[in-house]
Formats: sequence, structure tokens, C-alpha cells
Amino acid sequence: MEKIYSYLILNNKKYFSLADEYVELERIFKKETFLEKASLWVDMIIHPIIALVTLILRKQNLDIFSVLTIQKTIRIWTDWFRYLTLTYETREWIDIVRSVGGPFISTNDPTYHIYVYADGMQRLQNQLHMKPL
Repeated sequence: MEKIYSYLILNNKKYFSLADEYVELERIFKKETFLEKASLWVDMIIHPIIALVTLILRKQNLDIFSVLTIQKTIRIWTDWFRYLTLTYETREWIDIVRSVGGPFISTNDPTYHIYVYADGMQRLQNQLHMKPL
């Protein structure tokens, strides 16, 4: 229980906002079909390498398409690392909420299941800051 209190005190967060961000990033990175996964790999790895090799072999300056490729690559990798961070963080939420007997609500849609744990974390946060009568 001490671990839970220290986590809540040190991590005063907006759990529903983080859950929103997690759901959006999960839509981008959690792919079901092989074609979707391959497309993501192409966007993250193959296409930037081809663009870089083409620039080096042709010995030309950056053009607008190269800049856009670099920008897209940076954005998608930044989003990927944020997704990994949120995945780790939401796993902590699940452990904490389950350790106190939660979850306290439920949903039938697995896409939005993370909101169940965001609710649990928010309830614990609210309970921590409640003044005794």
C-alpha cells in the first residue's frame, strides 16, 4: 500500500488525458493484418533509409520531399517512443488498481479498456486527497 501512495503522490497526473493519448497511439501502432504491419515498417524504417541512401548517392541537397520524409520519420518515431512509455505506465495502473481490489467499472470494448484503469487511478488519487470528516 505504501508503494501505491508514493506513486500517487509523486505522479499527480491527468489519467483520462493519458488514456486518450494511449488509445490514439494504439490505433496507429497496434496493427492486426500483415499488410498494416508492413506498411508501418515501411514508414518507420524502409522509406527513410531509401531516402537517405538516395540523397547520399545522388550527392544532392535536401529538397522539400526529403525534408518531409525526415519530418514524418521523426514524428512517427517520437510517437512510437511515447506509445512505449504510455504502455509501461498503463501497465503500472493495471497493477495498482488490481492490487486494491479494482477495477471499479467495466467496459465491453477492449479498445477503451484502459479507461477502466484510468478511472481506478483517478478514484485512488481523489481518495488520497480527501479530507477526513
